[in-house]
Amino acid sequence: MDLRHLRYFIAVAEDLSFTRAAERLHIAQPPLSQQIRQLEEELGVTLLHRTRRHVELSEAGRVFLEQAKQIIRATEMAAVQAQRAQRGEIGRLAVGFFEHMSYTLLPPILRAYRERFPSVDVQLRWFPVISQADALLRGDVDVSFMRPVPQEEVIRQTLLKEPFVLAVPDTHPLARRQTLSLKECAAERFIMYAPHLAPDFHTMIMRMCAASGFVPNVALEVGQVYTTLGLVSSGTGLAFVPSSVQRVRFDHVVYKPIRGRTPKIEVMLGWVQRNPSPLLAAFVETAKSVVANLPK
Repeated sequence: MDLRHLRYFIAVAEDLSFTRAAERLHIAQPPLSQQIRQLEEELGVTLLHRTRRHVELSEAGRVFLEQAKQIIRATEMAAVQAQRAQRGEIGRLAVGFFEHMSYTLLPPILRAYRERFPSVDVQLRWFPVISQADALLRGDVDVSFMRPVPQEEVIRQTLLKEPFVLAVPDTHPLARRQTLSLKECAAERFIMYAPHLAPDFHTMIMRMCAASGFVPNVALEVGQVYTTLGLVSSGTGLAFVPSSVQRVRFDHVVYKPIRGRTPKIEVMLGWVQRNPSPLLAAFVETAKSVVANLPK
């Protein structure tokens, strides 16, 4: 028995005529009759009662017709779903992110992806920035926002390179400047990133300050950008934050570009599949497209 037998039987059962069914199926009547007879012999039941002028379903035929239709519908649905999966339109995708992605790049990327692929089950999973690569290697996520890591197993796609800006309390004298040089901030207190929580940020900032001839006066060390902004708002000190964070409006905080050449923060997507699934590939392409069209 194969799907052809089922389709032939359904056509005859619906038309109750071998002639009309053969026309609908675009085959000759004798082969159709032979196929139905083979089906009955394989099942060991009579599906159709035939006379020269009349065809009717047996009780076994009525039961088999309903089941045959369900099988055909399920087969057709399976084909459609397989095609959608091949296009990356359905399935489950676990996406890792770290704190400041949640209010900068993640929202517009996620909106665009869900608009394009509404049937994909996107599962978001937060990890500290230093844990993103490990989460990928453990298989906790399929793709993750991350900053540069040394693991060779992680495949990367750069999304964004951006400078630091200085977050300044709006009551601070420096808040009135259009831009700031690091040298004129040498005497200020800084909210810094703890080296064990954000080693890349800590290293970059220390090098920037050293190049400007000073070691920052650290008021407090924290692990997350949003925490930093809250402390700046309270007047605790100045802070280096990624340029994209300027989209976040925080009471009593202003953002100031830094004059001169400064290192760029790199944000990327990482994954470990050498042959990425259509779901993963579609997410990466959507992310690249969204970031390329963000306001500069």
